[in-house]
Amino acid sequence: MKILLSKKMGFCFGVKKSIVMANKTIIKEKGTIYMLGPIIHNPQVIEDYKQRGVKVVNNLDQIPVGSTIITRAHGISSKIRKLAENKKLKVIDTTCPNVKKLQEIASFLNKNQYFLIIFGDKKHPEILSILEMVNHNALVIEKPSEIAGVSRNKKIGFISQTTKNIYSFKKLAYHLLEKTKELRIFNTICPATMERQESAFELSKKVDIMLVIGGKTSANTSRLAEICKKQGVKTYHIETKAQLKQEWFCKNDIVGISSGASTPDYLTNEIVKQLKEWYY
Repeated sequence: MKILLSKKMGFCFGVKKSIVMANKTIIKEKGTIYMLGPIIHNPQVIEDYKQRGVKVVNNLDQIPVGSTIITRAHGISSKIRKLAENKKLKVIDTTCPNVKKLQEIASFLNKNQYFLIIFGDKKHPEILSILEMVNHNALVIEKPSEIAGVSRNKKIGFISQTTKNIYSFKKLAYHLLEKTKELRIFNTICPATMERQESAFELSKKVDIMLVIGGKTSANTSRLAEICKKQGVKTYHIETKAQLKQEWFCKNDIVGISSGASTPDYLTNEIVKQLKEWYY
């Protein structure tokens, strides 16, 4: 067996920054620390935080007055921040810089009377925080067929969730041209996301099987698996080595491995080690 690793994989800059901030907070702060939703979409990382005493909650009502909270890397809305301040909570904002930039652009387009259209997953926390910021004055779309129902507007602003597929974003932008005289497009897809997608795309052309490692709820990891599957290569999206099945492989396979931006290296290393134990 030959194992090839994607050139771009694992923790991105934004995730590393968020994890470092969270880890420093756990060491520094006294008392129970709360996490307002999972900081990143990786269940193994979140379980580790729970083992270290962090309580993961879904809303501010579950957090005592005066406590310390760690936000998601996916962003926090100004409304939630204000509620946290009113409750005298110490907010450790781990929002990814690229997500903050996206929020700024969404706010700018909204204030300048653009009809805001967002390419994103309707229930993703990153999208939900943006919708709160613009008072839900935006349309979230996931596929070209949803553009048909968009009324013609004088001005349209088009942005994307940071973890979406760049190729799909370009297609949607093209279809929006017929809906307005002025289309303002901001490519808000994270550079690290695009690098990982391009790297996985190129690797998938050279292998018999692709393993994409990362949380099943991770949007950017799911995109990687989708891209590889579209190349016609047998693709498995897994989280840990426990999900590996020996029946998937033949001893002479070329196996490509990629991982999402929220996947720690140790999970990938464990999977590589398992494959080597089976076939080397």
